[in-house]
Amino acid sequence: MSPVPLARPPTGASASPRPAVLAAGIWLWRVHRRYRSAADFKDVRSDPHFGGSRFDSTPMDPYPYLYAAPEPQTALLETLVRGIPFDDSGRRLIRRSAVAGHRITAISPVQDLRLISLLTTADLAAACQDEWLILTASTNYPQTRRWGQWLRSQATWAQGMIWPSVRDLGHRSLVLFGDRLTSGALQIVPGTSTDLDDARGTAWLNKMLAPYRVSVRAPATRKRVPRATDLGLRPGGNGPAGKGSAGLEDPAA
Repeated sequence: MSPVPLARPPTGASASPRPAVLAAGIWLWRVHRRYRSAADFKDVRSDPHFGGSRFDSTPMDPYPYLYAAPEPQTALLETLVRGIPFDDSGRRLIRRSAVAGHRITAISPVQDLRLISLLTTADLAAACQDEWLILTASTNYPQTRRWGQWLRSQATWAQGMIWPSVRDLGHRSLVLFGDRLTSGALQIVPGTSTDLDDARGTAWLNKMLAPYRVSVRAPATRKRVPRATDLGLRPGGNGPAGKGSAGLEDPAA
């Protein structure tokens, strides 16, 4: 794709972003660290010029945010498969360190949410943008963050944004704005959490991502060191339990 010239949000025009309704009760999947609740918003500001994701907050517009997707495969691909190339065998391998301490969980809004729709060309035009905003590479995320902040200012009703997933074509990604949702607006769906770093989670992840030719190696199994009692040895001795060092009956036993 040819690079699109970078441009600042317009100063002499206003946008009329189109809304997309996220229905109450819909399941949204999120990959998150195990020590954090899946319904917790990230309250960390990204640097205005370096790192971060497409629509993070910055010190210029601080707000808690949460990325999610309506499909579990999309959440996995968006979080774990960024920039992983195909190897000589035609597969992509996720490093085990990338899944360490992580799990995937479904959350659900308790009421309808209104998001800025960036799903179609017409939606993007209503936001004074084109496909660059949702397709551009991470090197331009500082600029997409600036556009996201401008769109927030243009649509004070917006509780998030939704756009086509770049890594799972045909599906959607979204971000929710924590400063525009009430406390308890998101609930964890019971029984949907899967730890991604144990044997069960690895098998589940590999099954989910098999159509994308993505996998992660199974966790290493530790060899159990036999205990003295397993070998019939008396603790502290060097012969079978009930016998002395020469294998004779121990009169003290």
